[in-house]
Amino acid sequence: MKSQTGSESQRTFWDRLTIYVFLTLLWLPTLDYFFKLDRARATLENRRLALWPHFDGIGRTRDFVAGMESYFNDHFGFRKRLIRWNSHWKDQLFHETSRRDALVGRDGWLFYSGSHMIEDWTRQAAWDRQEFENWRQLLEMRRDWLRARGIKYLFVVPPDKQTVYPEFLPEWLERSAQPSKIRQLAQYLKARSTVEVLDLSKPLIDAKNVRVEYLKTDTHWNLFGGFVGCRALVAALAHQLPALSPLPATAYGWKQEEQPPGDLTIQLGGSELFRETTAVEPVPLEPLPALKDLYDPVRLPQRDEKEHKPCYTFNEHASGKALLFRDSFARAWYPFLGQHFREVIYIWHPEWDRPLIEREKPDVVIDEMLERIFNEQDPVALARLDRMSETNSPILRTSSPARYPDSPRTASSRTNNQNGSAR
Repeated sequence: MKSQTGSESQRTFWDRLTIYVFLTLLWLPTLDYFFKLDRARATLENRRLALWPHFDGIGRTRDFVAGMESYFNDHFGFRKRLIRWNSHWKDQLFHETSRRDALVGRDGWLFYSGSHMIEDWTRQAAWDRQEFENWRQLLEMRRDWLRARGIKYLFVVPPDKQTVYPEFLPEWLERSAQPSKIRQLAQYLKARSTVEVLDLSKPLIDAKNVRVEYLKTDTHWNLFGGFVGCRALVAALAHQLPALSPLPATAYGWKQEEQPPGDLTIQLGGSELFRETTAVEPVPLEPLPALKDLYDPVRLPQRDEKEHKPCYTFNEHASGKALLFRDSFARAWYPFLGQHFREVIYIWHPEWDRPLIEREKPDVVIDEMLERIFNEQDPVALARLDRMSETNSPILRTSSPARYPDSPRTASSRTNNQNGSAR
C-alpha cells in the first residue's frame, strides 16, 4: 500500500513538473518580448524587419491583422537566439552554413558585414570611457617612447566603405546619429591629450564627387581612394615634418582599367551577378619615379603569410625614413607615400616591433588601422603585445568586456582577417 502511495506521489510530482516546464516555455517568448531577455546578436537578413502596423479603420481590419502577424513573426521572443542555434546545428550536423559576411546594397554595391559592422553602424556597440582612456594611454606611451629616441608619431584610421558611401547601403539599415568610435576618440583626445590621431573620413567624403574611391564589390578602397588618404596623411605629417608637402592629383596620369569583381562576390557565390567600377591606375609623371616593392628577408624577416611579407620602397630623390605598422589598406599607399621619403618600410601587424624600430631609426612611425579593426581592437592587449607596459608609463586597465552583444573581446586585429576582407 505504501509502495503504491509513493508511486502515485512520484507520478504526481513529474506531472506537475511537466506542466510547470510547459507553462514556462509557453510564456518565455512573451517575457522576452517585454523584458528583452534574449542577448544574442541580431542576424543579418538583408531586409528591414516588419514594423507595427497602422490601424486605418474597420474597413482595413484584414490588412491590420496581416500586419500584426508579420510583426510578430519578426519579433517573437528569443527569435535571434533560435535562428543562431538553427544555423549552428546545421553547420555542426550537416556542414551547411548560411553565414555570409557580404551585405547587398543599392546599385550593385556590396559591403563587408563581418566584424560587427551592423552593431558599429547602428551604434548598438557600447564604447565606454575607460576604453577611450586606454587608447589615450597606449597612444601616449607609444608617442613618448618614440619621442625619447627623436622619432615622430602618427596614428591614422582609414574609414570603412559604408562611412564614405552610406547612400549605397540597403534602405533598411538605418544610420545612427551618434558619432563613430574614431570620431569619439578624436574628441576625447582633443580635450585630454596632445597625441595626434588622423581620421581620414572627411577628406575621402569630400573627394568622392571627383572620382569613385572604393571598389563596389570589394572591401577595399581603390588606388584613387588610397591617393586621397595618402595626401591627407602627408598633410598631417607636415605638422611634425615641415619639409613634407602633399602632391596634387595632377602629379599622376590616371589610366582607366577594367577591374574584375572583388572579394565580396565570393561570399555571394560568384562574380557573374556583380560588376565592378572601372579602376584607375596612377602613372607618376616626371620628375616622380615609379616605385617598386622591395623585399629583404635578412633586414626584414618574414613572420607571417606571403602576402603579409614586410617590404619597403626606395626613392633616391627623397630623404628621410618612415615605418608603418599597417593592414591591407596601406597597400594602396605604396605608389604614393614613397615619393616623400627615401625609404618607407611596411610591416603587417598592429603590435610594435621595438627592436626593429631601434635598428631602423626612422624619422616617423605611423600606425595605420582600418576603422572596423580599430572598432574591435583592444588597446590593453596591444600594450601587452608590444610590451609598452615595460616602460615607466602607467599600466592600462581593462575596460568593460561587453562591447558587443554575445561576443568576446578581440585581443588582436590579426584574428579578424576573415576571408581576407580585414587585410
